[in-house]
Amino acid sequence: MNAKSLPVVVNKFDRKTMEALICPQCGGQITEYRPDAKFTTCSYCATKFVIADNKEKDPIPPAYDYPTATQLPNLNMVIGIIAGIGLLAGVIIFATFASKNNRTTPPSTPPKATPSPVLAKAEPAKPAKELPNYLEFGGKGTGNGLFQDAGSIAVDTKGRIYVSDDSLRVQQFDENGQFLKLWQIPASGQVYQKARTIDKIAVGSDGNLYVALGGVILAYKEGATEPTRTIHFAPDNIQDFALRSDGGMLAVSTNDQIETLSFINKAGKVTRRLRGFHTDALDAAISPRQTAVWSIRVATDGAGNIFSVYALGALGSYSINYNSEELQIARFSADGKYVNKFVQSKDSCGIEVDNQSRIYVSNGSTINIYTSNGELINSLGLESHIAAFTLDAANNLYVVRDDIVTRRPAI
Repeated sequence: MNAKSLPVVVNKFDRKTMEALICPQCGGQITEYRPDAKFTTCSYCATKFVIADNKEKDPIPPAYDYPTATQLPNLNMVIGIIAGIGLLAGVIIFATFASKNNRTTPPSTPPKATPSPVLAKAEPAKPAKELPNYLEFGGKGTGNGLFQDAGSIAVDTKGRIYVSDDSLRVQQFDENGQFLKLWQIPASGQVYQKARTIDKIAVGSDGNLYVALGGVILAYKEGATEPTRTIHFAPDNIQDFALRSDGGMLAVSTNDQIETLSFINKAGKVTRRLRGFHTDALDAAISPRQTAVWSIRVATDGAGNIFSVYALGALGSYSINYNSEELQIARFSADGKYVNKFVQSKDSCGIEVDNQSRIYVSNGSTINIYTSNGELINSLGLESHIAAFTLDAANNLYVVRDDIVTRRPAI
């Protein structure tokens, strides 16, 4: 073995004093060696290494300066401290990570959403015209699609809309309010003269149009421009009429003293008359009596039951005395027998009954809806006085106000 392959010297010794050598491999002390020896062997780990006289004469310069025996404990301490710090940091990091992953977030109820002012401004609430099945059309004028004091409305089984006005016109519109047809009602005829306004219109299930003015009801077959039949009550005035499900009708006429309910068959013949049917049933004591009888309205349901409202219209210069209990809606059987009274009404332009037997009654600018027993279901307040209203087969409500026609979804 040559010297270059041996471990480097880790310390020098004094040959005169025979200082102990330190094994560069295990750190053991070597005290037994020959003073003139160039090499020695550690008795602990059997490592053979070079013995140098001094640093200058050392033929093999050390490649590494290993720590001495006195320095080793300090080095171990430093390493231990560093290792401890690293271990502590690892524990802290692991604990933090585990805490985040295992943290349980208690369930919470999200706050109720409130409209954002910005969103509300960007997307304003939809106006009534955008509601499902809502419709509005018309306006003041004498052209097609315009009205001059519209006063009556009807809807046929096909959804077509009919509106009359004081120019003695009846206009027909499709379900979207588009003009279709016009009837110009004659101001005079064989049994009436100088009609100034149309009192009421209605359309039967057969498509026939009925127009009441003065003391007559003119019947127009579907597609006809001239009346095909005239039902007259002159000299009495017709206050209201209603179509029955059997193809006949009911009509209320007055002679300024008392009202009469007439039953008319499908052929247009009067089969029965009941004088004072409403006034006598309610024991009315209104003075002057004719002021109230001029404003009686009548309706009938699919079963033939009759509903009549004894209401006050525009009083003008009349002075009238009445008890509020005398101004009520009365119910009659299909043959005209009084059943009961149940709802008060004072200013009605009409009364209608839908296919669920709910009763609609106008009162100024309001339409009240009742059960057949008189329980109030709903009250629709409108912006202005109601001139006329009607219902279609789906119970959608059509209202005429200020020459504007409005269709509202069913209640």
